Amino acid sequence: MSTSTYATDGPTVWQVLGPVFVLSALIGTFVYYRYAASETYVKEGIVQMDERGPSLTTAGCVDAALEWFGGCEANNANAVVCEQGLKLVAFHCLKAAPRDEACDAYQGSPNGRWVYGKCEERGERCVNKRECACATVFRSLESFCLNDQERVQL
Repeated sequence: MSTSTYATDGPTVWQVLGPVFVLSALIGTFVYYRYAASETYVKEGIVQMDERGPSLTTAGCVDAALEWFGGCEANNANAVVCEQGLKLVAFHCLKAAPRDEACDAYQGSPNGRWVYGKCEERGERCVNKRECACATVFRSLESFCLNDQERVQL
């Protein structure tokens, strides 16, 4: 007479793990879609800034970059990807802007806190200092000016 040591009255492993696998696949697909949409939106922003940059001043580039960032949610883009893409978009606008004027607006200080004052002057208060689009654009401007108007350090 053999006695089974395994419980046989309950859900099988596949009945438990199957829905977990299906849910993981659905979430993964959704996340990939959001990332792909975000990447496309950043690429379109770069092209747009390359075209608009020559006719904009530095202040105009700041406005254009923030306007682009404001459209992230409406274009179903991920906020984190847009925050990182903002540096690229700002650079492409600044690079295309007239070179002799590009850094006149930069009045930074060595500690980098000047960006928050600039944002408050514009009526944009940075509540979360690490995730403030306005501060990111002004930091990009600072990096652009400190790097001989050749690049923005990401």
